[in-house]
Amino acid sequence: MVESDQAPLKHQGSKLLHNAGIGIEKRRRSSLATNYRIENNKVIIENEDGTVQELEIVSSKEKQGKLRKAVPALPLGFAITCLILNIIPGLGTFVSGFGVLCGYESNLQSKASTIFWNIVTALLQLLLAPIIIGWVWSLHRGVLIVQEALDKKMRSRQQQQQQESHGCPA
Repeated sequence: MVESDQAPLKHQGSKLLHNAGIGIEKRRRSSLATNYRIENNKVIIENEDGTVQELEIVSSKEKQGKLRKAVPALPLGFAITCLILNIIPGLGTFVSGFGVLCGYESNLQSKASTIFWNIVTALLQLLLAPIIIGWVWSLHRGVLIVQEALDKKMRSRQQQQQQESHGCPA
């Protein structure tokens, strides 16, 4: 009698978890395959029956939070200046945030939100500086600013090369 009472509850609880999406990745992996691995740009799945499936990864996109999206794509010289300013926790982050007023873009929708999140980040870096976390975060943010500038420069070169290869004047 105990088993018959628990079985419906167990099934009902599993159904509730399923509806909430809890454990979906684990269930998906266990139902599809016993083993999988990622090599180069392919996912290789070995099923329980011994069949092997190869899936090609066509593209991937990094999911970014608000603080990461607020890093503007500055010119390289300005970005390096912000990195150096970030030796004083938050100063380079604060200055870089106002770069959007000069026409530089970020991954956020509006200039106001970019400035806001950079000010918040700079204040947190300054407040956390006495316990070293803010100082390290500030330097890391400076490196991100430089990386974003280098990515912008690389994208610009690629666009220019594509235009030249299509015979379009710049």
